[in-house]
Amino acid sequence: MNKAALKSQIRDNVRSQRMQLSNKQIENAAATLTKHATVDGNPELLNIIASANTIALYRAVRGELSCDGIAKYLLDQGKTICYPRVKGETMDFFEVKDLDSDFSIGAYDVPEPKMECRKIYPNDIDLILVPAVAYTQDGSRLGQGGGYYDRYLNHYGADKRPIAVGICYDFQVYSALPVEEHDYTVDYILCVPSEEA
Repeated sequence: MNKAALKSQIRDNVRSQRMQLSNKQIENAAATLTKHATVDGNPELLNIIASANTIALYRAVRGELSCDGIAKYLLDQGKTICYPRVKGETMDFFEVKDLDSDFSIGAYDVPEPKMECRKIYPNDIDLILVPAVAYTQDGSRLGQGGGYYDRYLNHYGADKRPIAVGICYDFQVYSALPVEEHDYTVDYILCVPSEEA
């Protein structure tokens, strides 16, 4: 099987598994993720999150693991949070102060920050939570196929890039993935066991 076909098969498999989760399972998993990211997780990663001033997140769609609980926690801590908005082949991040009122439906039917939200420039982002279809334990990532995060993160120089944290369910972790040279590798993975979902 060639690389493109294998990527497609993995994407179909993971998306199918995510869509089989009940609303209750998704809520429980999001609560577990928030706990692991804020009070009861990897001490090194907890310290990184606590010391970050500006954090980029994403809005979950189609069964993705939700970061909304983390976002609320960060806002309560006085942090600056931002979310992506897609335009053509590019993606930029914009500050969000209210998770209920600062979004409208954008590209690919994904909630995006409204046009009046303030742009956050790449060098101001300390930490970025990255969605994906699948990861390996060493941080290799298979995205949705649009390449937005790969292009955005590969644009940084090695000394300027934010800490990147992959977010996923345990069934999204593979022993190996058909990655390309341009596929971005994250620094950490926050993974929620599916039995906790």
